[in-house]
Amino acid sequence: MSRSRATVVVLAAIAAVLASAPQAGAADRLLTLYSPQLVSEPYVHKSHQVALKPDGREAPAEPGFVTGIAEQVLVDSKDPKAKPLPVAKMMVHHFLYFARGRVDDSVPGSCFNGLGFITGRGEEHPDGKFGRLYPPVFRDRYGIENRTADGRAPTWSLTAMVMNHYQRVKKFYVRTKIWYTTEPREQLYPVVVGDCSRIGNGMSYDVPGGGRPGSTFVNRTRWTVPPGFNGRILGAHSHHHGGAKDHLLTSVTCGRKLFDAPTYYGVPSHPYNTIRPILHEPGPIANGTFGTLTGVPIREGEVLQQTAYHENANLHVASMGFWTLFVAKDNDTTKCAPMPKDVVELGKPARYDHTPNFGLVVPQLAKPDGQLRPLAARPPMVGDGIFRPGRLSIRSGQAVTWRFAGLEPHSVTVANGPRGFSSVYWGQGAGTSYSFRPTVRGTYRLTCLVHPTTMGQTLVVR
Repeated sequence: MSRSRATVVVLAAIAAVLASAPQAGAADRLLTLYSPQLVSEPYVHKSHQVALKPDGREAPAEPGFVTGIAEQVLVDSKDPKAKPLPVAKMMVHHFLYFARGRVDDSVPGSCFNGLGFITGRGEEHPDGKFGRLYPPVFRDRYGIENRTADGRAPTWSLTAMVMNHYQRVKKFYVRTKIWYTTEPREQLYPVVVGDCSRIGNGMSYDVPGGGRPGSTFVNRTRWTVPPGFNGRILGAHSHHHGGAKDHLLTSVTCGRKLFDAPTYYGVPSHPYNTIRPILHEPGPIANGTFGTLTGVPIREGEVLQQTAYHENANLHVASMGFWTLFVAKDNDTTKCAPMPKDVVELGKPARYDHTPNFGLVVPQLAKPDGQLRPLAARPPMVGDGIFRPGRLSIRSGQAVTWRFAGLEPHSVTVANGPRGFSSVYWGQGAGTSYSFRPTVRGTYRLTCLVHPTTMGQTLVVR
């Protein structure tokens, strides 16, 4: 089928759905919201966590429904005309928005179950624009309920992990534009399908590397649709990075593929590939994002599986592979009903690299000095601005435990070396520890992922 004819078929299917869909009858409004002012030190990869008051300036003041997301960006003023800060200077790793305590938020097995998750943004959305994902015909019918059990608008929380490439301290705000209504909508349920056992590290995992050229590392997890949760998947967003190749969502029960998300990397001139210094492995500029007004049918007891494929010749630390699904309940769906014909991929970039540099070596920016010291009875320490000792030697198979100190969070992360490993990527606080047992001999150049330009350690495994 030609591309033009396929488009006609999709539009016809959408028109048929709209003809039978109940209309909400009341328009939504576009709200512009701002976080409190945030501050980042130069070349720091910091996670900011702030509360957003329900005052109409930080979060919606009235209970209602979030019907769509228009924008999630960084700005340096609250001027409505302020341009977003360039990604070459302030790169967004992720935003996560929660409204803890909002009603009807329980979807057992979802990795953010009960946390009031609303939406987010990852590196795969460089411009922070999302309006194309939420057309008016969608917003007129569906929304995420933003209401507490006693009828109030809940306080929101925002996690914003950003990387400051300015050579100075930078003050900024997170500007969020949402479509919102106080009129009824059909409830949308955000469902996160990933490795929930690793939620304490943001569902991230390490791709160790060391495989032959062309080898693949696979992360695979399952979600069983809980009792009574029959419905239709209207949106499916892949979040996949760390040597990412392809990302699938399949129905094990029905033996079929639901979504197949390619990974799109920037061309060599894209800012993700030209930013210096390199603070971490450049991520994709887009992952597969899909929409359907008919919806992909799912039934209670159905087993869905996400499968994330990563390149494994090189190491890729703090990798991720999970799906965010937006589901509307529908008890009329039947088991393994036919797939809809109106599934479309949204946000595919006009230009992307078909041959990404999976072999990129991330440099260790802070070079440790001092003598090479064997592992002593006192464990190595990670503190503000320092790894102690700077150069450490152990035997293959010997466990190392790093203890964290200081006022700032820090991590132990392999920048480059024979294999990849890492502690919690946004950093750990004083009094905690991280252990690993390297079994492959060689020189591991470690960094603190939060402070990559000022902290480094060399670990020699003999």
